[in-house]
Amino acid sequence: MSTTSTTGRGILVEYWLLDAKRYWRSVVVAGVVQPLLYVLALGVGLGTVIDRNGTTTLGVPYLAFVAPGLLVSAAVLTGANDASYPVLSKFKWERSFHGMAATPLSPAQISDGTLLWIALRLLAHSVVFLAILAAFGATRRWEAILAVPAATLCGIAVAALVAAFSASRDNEGQGFNVLSRFILTPMFLFAGTFYPIDRLPEWARWVAYVTPLWHGTDLARSAALGTGSAALDVVHVVYLLALAVVGVLLSRRYFTRRVAR
Repeated sequence: MSTTSTTGRGILVEYWLLDAKRYWRSVVVAGVVQPLLYVLALGVGLGTVIDRNGTTTLGVPYLAFVAPGLLVSAAVLTGANDASYPVLSKFKWERSFHGMAATPLSPAQISDGTLLWIALRLLAHSVVFLAILAAFGATRRWEAILAVPAATLCGIAVAALVAAFSASRDNEGQGFNVLSRFILTPMFLFAGTFYPIDRLPEWARWVAYVTPLWHGTDLARSAALGTGSAALDVVHVVYLLALAVVGVLLSRRYFTRRVAR
């Protein structure tokens, strides 16, 4: 990787950081308040009911079980959100990306810098989320810290694909509602975040297996609870890395097409 290429991506990260100052309050809410509400409502509230009635066969308190899933889900949803309307806005309304492409920055650098910024934000978000989970006693061993890179990898794998999708759209009415309602939301609900997927019918389990969220959640849960196997963890990492690479390549391709218009 050349120094010029690395510098270009660094400039993009700096740009996004400066841009985030305009909406820092929403960043704080998404990074602190939202995770806290998730933990209180789904981990502590629902978990207390489940544990008290003895309806769980998970082997651990429900909060400890659901915590890795919440961590990874938050990264996936945050990454998808950052890669959707904000990316479309920079092309369609602000035309910031077109201005950048008029400089020595290449479309690939613009794409990579944008995704690098999202990855850094997901990393910071996941660290804060894990700290909140630890404060509520949801972490049972020090290896739970490995759930942070698992969440970041899963989040950027999804974000890269969404960024490519956003760069290919001409307006906000072209598929964003479908993406949210029929892909991201069902994945959040049925990919093992709240219960083991072996509770699902067999056909639904196979659908869950191909979702990045299941791989990220199972990987994070393996780290946090020590319930996985090294072989399966490798499968999860390879799957998510492959998805991320595909997403990055597609994002570069569609960024290049869009700025050429």
